[in-house]
Amino acid sequence: MKVLLLLLTVGLVLGAVVLLPQQAHAQQYPEVAQLQAFTAEAGFMSLPGYLRWQVFVEQGVWISREEAAEIVQDQLAGG
Repeated sequence: MKVLLLLLTVGLVLGAVVLLPQQAHAQQYPEVAQLQAFTAEAGFMSLPGYLRWQVFVEQGVWISREEAAEIVQDQLAGG
């Protein structure tokens, strides 16, 4: 019984660690400034939405809408 409880506890802890949000690396954001929002090339999404999706596909993490909007603004400004 103690072994089962221990295994369940370890499983819950490991599951929680895997589900914790992770930060994407700033230098690895896909370039989206050259895309037109809400077109097929952007998956019919806004540019921040498309950026969020691409980061998830490439890195397996979701960035916030706010962070994506800031990144897109920086990219559009040439930064």
